[in-house]
Amino acid sequence: MHVAAGDASGLADVEGSPALATIERVREWCTTAGTNVRVTPVVDLNDDLHRDGYQPSPLQREQAALLDRTCVHPFCTRRARACDLDHIEPSLAGGPTASANLAPLCRRHHRLKTFGGWSYERVGRGRYRWTSPGGRRYLRDRQGTTEVGPGP
Repeated sequence: MHVAAGDASGLADVEGSPALATIERVREWCTTAGTNVRVTPVVDLNDDLHRDGYQPSPLQREQAALLDRTCVHPFCTRRARACDLDHIEPSLAGGPTASANLAPLCRRHHRLKTFGGWSYERVGRGRYRWTSPGGRRYLRDRQGTTEVGPGP
């Protein structure tokens, strides 16, 4: 379980859970006998991390998993930690290995993007606009997928 820091509301974002948890509940879990707690460095989800070369860094992978939680293809729910980290603008076309150009895609949807005519762009932190081969458009964010109609 990964827990993002609580905020002024007293709620924490628990990875793998669709709901927020109270800080008191997290404290309860951590003080229960048999609970394993792992402390990891804080990852700034707003930081645009850059790396030379093609392979994303472990910190970039962690950041993407925490930010997006799942594959960012429309309607997919595969956990981000089980996904490839895709260069939105392909590396061969000059796309950098940078947080703003990386997003988790499960292998199936990574192949659809690369070979199947699907395309997408980041339109905000954790927000993606997809276009299907038939021209349908979708907006994908942490809350899910919204069909936004035909493309231009």
